[in-house]
Amino acid sequence: VIKPDGRLMIQSGIGNLGTESVFDVHRVAAEVLGVPWEKCDVTWGNTSKNVPNTCGQGGSQTTHAMTRAAHAAATDAKKKIQEIAASTLGGSTESYQVANERVSAGGRSLTFAQAAQKAIELGGKYDGHELPADINNYTKKSATALAGQGLMGVARDNYGRDGTSKSYVAGFAEVEVDVETGAYKVLDFVAVSDCGTVIHPRSLGGQILGGVMLGFGHAYGQHWAYDQHYGVPLAKRFYNSKPPTILDAPAHMQWAAVELPDPETPVGARGVGESPVGAGFGAVVNAIAAAVGDEVFRRAPVTADKILMALEAGRPMHEALTANV
Repeated sequence: VIKPDGRLMIQSGIGNLGTESVFDVHRVAAEVLGVPWEKCDVTWGNTSKNVPNTCGQGGSQTTHAMTRAAHAAATDAKKKIQEIAASTLGGSTESYQVANERVSAGGRSLTFAQAAQKAIELGGKYDGHELPADINNYTKKSATALAGQGLMGVARDNYGRDGTSKSYVAGFAEVEVDVETGAYKVLDFVAVSDCGTVIHPRSLGGQILGGVMLGFGHAYGQHWAYDQHYGVPLAKRFYNSKPPTILDAPAHMQWAAVELPDPETPVGARGVGESPVGAGFGAVVNAIAAAVGDEVFRRAPVTADKILMALEAGRPMHEALTANV
């Protein structure tokens, strides 16, 4: 909703899982409309504040799905701004450009604040009193509650999609193994992500390196253990299944992105959440194998005792994990 004071009010149905995507995905709306991010207000995490229905946040799909939705809603708002300018100032809708908080053509222009006030005067689809038939019923209720506050952009994501939208991360690790104790540490790590268009570099870097650290935990010591007779879990505390800390992070960690836009979305972005985990784990255990040999361990996590026992015996001392279904 573009308010009469010119600010852009964004209603978000997703929550903040710690990755900041709850905000980052809506930068798309600000960019489509040409509104500075500091003039945007994002409402989220409270159904009493009339947030819309949205996708589930799983499978690293939030960025892919929500940038498409933000693009659809902002495109609807942009079209309405052009229509209001054409009816108010004359000329064709297509001749008007929307940028820098203004809609203009041939020396004629309206500010967003003026367009928002005009939308309220016109009513109907422009201020949310008339809504698209194909949007979710919950979204209709939320939009109805916000009607009359300014120029409303609301739309369903009807963009095409052919296949799945997954991201990939390649990890590269350098490790140092003490063959007298079996202890090892990661000295250097680089991760390169193929996740489409980068929406917010700092947030992406945090997600990549944070996911890599989770992968380190799977390599270092995190594991499930159950009583073989009763089936009850034994690794129930952090000292039983130690997660990595900042002390386990290598001194040198870097990340990069390929930045090839995803053709399945107008924004080109995909989520990255889970893919760095496998990259962190796989790179570390492969680096250990490169250092001490392929036949030293056959299961994860790779702990110092597994390495030391295998080196002393000259063969793996732990069997591979088996699935009993």
